[in-house]
Amino acid sequence: MAGLVGLSPEHLGALDPLRAMLAKWPEGVPIIKPMYHTPVLFPGPSGVEAKNARFGIARQFSSFNARSEALTESRMWKSLFGKHHAVAPLSYIVEWREEGGARVPYLISRSDGGVLLTPALWSPCFDDRTDTGFAICTRAPNRFFAHFHDRMVGVLTPELMERWLHPADSTPATLLECVRAPADDELVARRAKGELMKRKAEDTSPIETTGQVLTFADFEGKGRKGAAKQARLGG
Repeated sequence: MAGLVGLSPEHLGALDPLRAMLAKWPEGVPIIKPMYHTPVLFPGPSGVEAKNARFGIARQFSSFNARSEALTESRMWKSLFGKHHAVAPLSYIVEWREEGGARVPYLISRSDGGVLLTPALWSPCFDDRTDTGFAICTRAPNRFFAHFHDRMVGVLTPELMERWLHPADSTPATLLECVRAPADDELVARRAKGELMKRKAEDTSPIETTGQVLTFADFEGKGRKGAAKQARLGG
C-alpha cells in the first residue's frame, strides 16, 4: 500500500510539465497523505500537463490505491481503467519495518536519484465534483520492496508512461504491463527520522534521514555487512 509519499522540489524541477508547479510548492510536497493535494501529470492537447489533484477519489472509503488485479474487475476501477489515466510523480514512498519491537519508517526511492513515475487513475472527487482525485496503481512487490510491504506501487519507464497516458492506443493487457515492478536494484531505502504520520500538509520541511543508504543486497544479507544493523541504530 502507498499511503504516505512525497515529492521533493528537485524533482518538481526535473520534468518540464512540473516546473510551473514550483511557484505553488517551492519546497516540494514532502508529506502526501490521502486527501492531500499534489501535482499530477495528465495528457493534454499540447502534450503532458501538470495539474493539482487530491490523493484519493472519495472520502467515504479507501480510494487512494487501485490494485492492478482489480483494474478490469472492480466496478469503480474498471470505469476509469483505459479512459482516465494519469501519472503521479514521486520522490519516495514511506514504508515501515518492525525492528526491535518498534515500527521504523524508511523512504524508498530510485537508486539513480530519479523521479518515480507511478501509474494512476483519476476522476472527479465523489464528494466534490469540482476537485480531481487520483489513485496510484499498486501490485505485488518485487523482492526488495517485500522487505517492507506485500504491495508496491507500479513504476513506469518513460516509454511505459507514454503508453499509460494514451490508453486508447493499447489493449487492457498491454496497459496492465505498465503497472510494472522495477528490478530489485532500481530501489534503495533510507531510514527516516520523526513521527511522519503526525505531520500536517503545511509542514513543508524535508524529511530527515539517518544511517546508510540500503540496497537490495543489504537486506538480503549480502554486500556491506552490518549495514542494515547500522541503519537501525542510526549510525
